[in-house]
Amino acid sequence: MPFQAGFMRAAGVVPLAPAVDPSLLRRLQQARQHEQQGNWINAAAIYAELQGEHPRDHRLKANQGNALWLADLPEAASHCYRQALDLQPDCPISRRGLAQCLRDRNDFAGALAIHARLAQELPLNCGDGQANLWAHSQVLLGLQQYRQAFALMAAHRALQPHQTQAPQSGATASPLQRRLTLVSDQGFGDTLQYVRFVILLLRSRRVAGLQGGVELVVERALVTLLREGLGWLEEPPAVHAKDDGGRTPERGISLLALPHLLKLDRPDLPVPGAAYLRSPLWQRHTQRQAPTATQRLNIGLVSAAGRKLDDPFCAREYHKRSLPEPVLWLLVQGLRACGATVFDLQFGPDRERNRALGLELLDPDRALAGFASSARVLAQLDLVITVDTAMAHLGGALGHPTWVLLPWSADPRWLCNTCTSPWYPSLRLFRQPRSGDWHPAVDQLLSAFKAQPHLYGRC
Repeated sequence: MPFQAGFMRAAGVVPLAPAVDPSLLRRLQQARQHEQQGNWINAAAIYAELQGEHPRDHRLKANQGNALWLADLPEAASHCYRQALDLQPDCPISRRGLAQCLRDRNDFAGALAIHARLAQELPLNCGDGQANLWAHSQVLLGLQQYRQAFALMAAHRALQPHQTQAPQSGATASPLQRRLTLVSDQGFGDTLQYVRFVILLLRSRRVAGLQGGVELVVERALVTLLREGLGWLEEPPAVHAKDDGGRTPERGISLLALPHLLKLDRPDLPVPGAAYLRSPLWQRHTQRQAPTATQRLNIGLVSAAGRKLDDPFCAREYHKRSLPEPVLWLLVQGLRACGATVFDLQFGPDRERNRALGLELLDPDRALAGFASSARVLAQLDLVITVDTAMAHLGGALGHPTWVLLPWSADPRWLCNTCTSPWYPSLRLFRQPRSGDWHPAVDQLLSAFKAQPHLYGRC
């Protein structure tokens, strides 16, 4: 059974052979239609019903688990994956699905054990092996085993040379070769997070006596930001946009492979002020006077993550990371009760949601036309409050005081049970105490805001 590419990266789906029974085929098609419409519970119900009629078919139980996982019910999905493994212990998709459920429960060690065993058993030239390789690398990030994580991320890219529009791993490249083209990979946030390593690359080249020769190819929305934000370097990279079709240079190296190319084992950089993107064109927040007790604090707010509902995995992440309307209302009213002026930094269709709720958030003086204009807006704000989206990475890259509201099963880059990030010293993290429960996280944020409005970067 074919499935969307985004979910194949996350957990996978077990293909079912064409059914001889017309009734069975019709019900499988119904399940597929529910999946295409995002009705995961209805799809899971059909798989469960069919499992009762075909109790030895592990694929039905695994597909039920996949549907429940995409419905953000990892506990129920975990139960299904375990039942599928009772029927077929060596099924890689059920094992990887169980690992994903363990990761959702913040059991990174348990997930790592499964991925490590799969890595020993699966050939890397198959889809299951490559999917496990990426998932394995992300769990290692969550455990702060950075050298191994960076190596697996680079290896994953090396196994996909057939993707002509994808950047490569740099496996045969050297940081000291005469010309080097680095290409953004994954989303905006990933680019903002990993562009820090370009600084170390340029430093190593300068020590070796190399001048220039580094090109950075990124999405058009990031070009001006990176040209300005890396302009403080003695020899900044040449920054260019990908073409309109999203194609990348044939010899481009993935930006996510750069830390492995540099043989790094840690994510932080010795950059003064924690800002690796900075420009005299932006008014630095650190140059501003601390607000007095009588001043209203200017707060920028992003309440929804990137909306990509056509991909099941991205849709799940969008709903998991975004604040529901009642929670958003309480947050805004709580900030205003503390004397804050709240500005709307939301991009996309969810900007209309704020208007529909009657929140009457203020628009920044400068239109949010791209990331460079957003950097200028952030410089005028005392604090940014955001969910896990590109704005969190922008605030961190600028060294700007930024508070991030995270779901219980956050992306592994944010680790577990900590309010700080090794990637971004200026960030403070507020986490759900359990899956789906935003109220305690928002209450904690508001309490912190009331207690220490001038100490944004501290826990």
